[in-house]
Amino acid sequence: MDPREFQTLASTLVNGKTPAEIRTAISRAYYATHNVGVEFLSGLGFRIPKNASGHREVWNRLSNSGDKEIMNVGSKLQTLHGMRLRADYRLDKKEVENQKTAQGVVEDAKKMIEILDINFSEQKKTEIINAIQDWERKFSGEKS
Repeated sequence: MDPREFQTLASTLVNGKTPAEIRTAISRAYYATHNVGVEFLSGLGFRIPKNASGHREVWNRLSNSGDKEIMNVGSKLQTLHGMRLRADYRLDKKEVENQKTAQGVVEDAKKMIEILDINFSEQKKTEIINAIQDWERKFSGEKS
């Protein structure tokens, strides 16, 4: 399945009238962006675990890619994850039921996906891979 289909669904749901539709739009926007991030990183040769830590690995790697726009996607993806958690689990948090807020989230997710879908040159891909690997070496050194 193409994760961009989640973004299409989010764009439809966000115009709904019920809290469930609006909350689900936020959730689908997050998963669309997360899964496109997984595709992007996998295409560069990185393995992403298919568990809860995989979410953190995606936004951390993107945030440490050395590319300003991709780094911004990583940071925004982490923020979007927090919104997704509130939409899915914190049913007392009414701010995620605000249609204008949700529309902004869905639009941001669409733009983030567009950035990850850019066909980067081989040189740029190599620079991104090297930046992420440098960060991983530094990060693993801190944990030792």
